[in-house]
Amino acid sequence: MRNVRSEAGAVFPEVFSARGLAIGDYNNDGRPDLLVGVNGGAPVLLRNQSRQSNHWVGIRLQGLKCNRDAIGALLSWSVAGVKRSRLKTGGGSYLSSHDPREVIGLGSATGLDWLEIRWPGPSTRVDRFTKLETGKYTTLIEGSGD
Repeated sequence: MRNVRSEAGAVFPEVFSARGLAIGDYNNDGRPDLLVGVNGGAPVLLRNQSRQSNHWVGIRLQGLKCNRDAIGALLSWSVAGVKRSRLKTGGGSYLSSHDPREVIGLGSATGLDWLEIRWPGPSTRVDRFTKLETGKYTTLIEGSGD
């Protein structure tokens, strides 16, 4: 095991009293960034500057019959024939809230086969999307599937 703290960036050798963490895509590049709340000080933005060699699809869900942020929606998708799923959650850390958007990593694939949204109750709607652009965010509204 090797300690890479000194190589990770100027903020990591610093000592501060963190009180909250918000995770989100600050610069809309598909890579999650971190905003750390500091007790008695300015927040610290940790921008993810990792190498961007993979593709991604970003989505923001908007419920109509269900709750507006679609908290509790089940997202299922297929990339190159491999199916995955995730539950849409809300919340965050102390006095913080995470980015409500979802990022689906595609690896080296150039697109999704399909994305299915099972909207939370009281909605019973299931929408399927097949033509989502990669490398950008798209708002998906309940009932607007293909």
